[in-house]
Amino acid sequence: MQTGCKEQTELWRSSSKSNAYNALCNTFYVREIHRLSKESFNNVERLQRRFASLPYYIEKAASHILDGNSPLTLDTQNGSWIAKQSRNLPKYDLEKNTLFFDKNVFVGLIIPVLVYDAEYSTVRIDSIDEVTASGFHCNQFGWVDKAGKSQEGVGIQVLKPSKTAFSAACCGHVWLLGRAITPRVLTLREMLLAARINWQDFKHPFITQK
Repeated sequence: MQTGCKEQTELWRSSSKSNAYNALCNTFYVREIHRLSKESFNNVERLQRRFASLPYYIEKAASHILDGNSPLTLDTQNGSWIAKQSRNLPKYDLEKNTLFFDKNVFVGLIIPVLVYDAEYSTVRIDSIDEVTASGFHCNQFGWVDKAGKSQEGVGIQVLKPSKTAFSAACCGHVWLLGRAITPRVLTLREMLLAARINWQDFKHPFITQK
């Protein structure tokens, strides 16, 4: 009887994960096709390559998300994570940033980036793709110094990796003039990066079994 119960439990878990995987893939397909339809492509071959690569990246994102160790609630139907939004932005701490990145900066590190202008503020997910003696390069947001401040005069600040910062980034939290508003939808690239966050040790990317 115990063996049968165990088999039924494993079967239920397998079916549940399969349903979640299918839901995520469907959501990402709809989202990415809609996004690509709004982009301007002068090169037909480039557009064809983008469409051809979609299955690989979508299936990879769905698998890695389900195999990850995120503590956030996953909404498979909408392809997003859910967590209560803080009334305030994650704080930038110069001293803590400097101490962390002096010791832990390396190519491939996943980082939260505070992006802001006169009205809107949000936290995005990026990765480091180059390191020098004076700072490091964020794949999307450019060069910053060792404290995480932009060297290109744009409205960004790299934050020390933390549960608060990554939760805001993964859930797409947005603030308008300091007030929390409707979350933004993450891109497929951001979802792929988010799936690599190691919530037990932010200094090392999470390695999936696949």
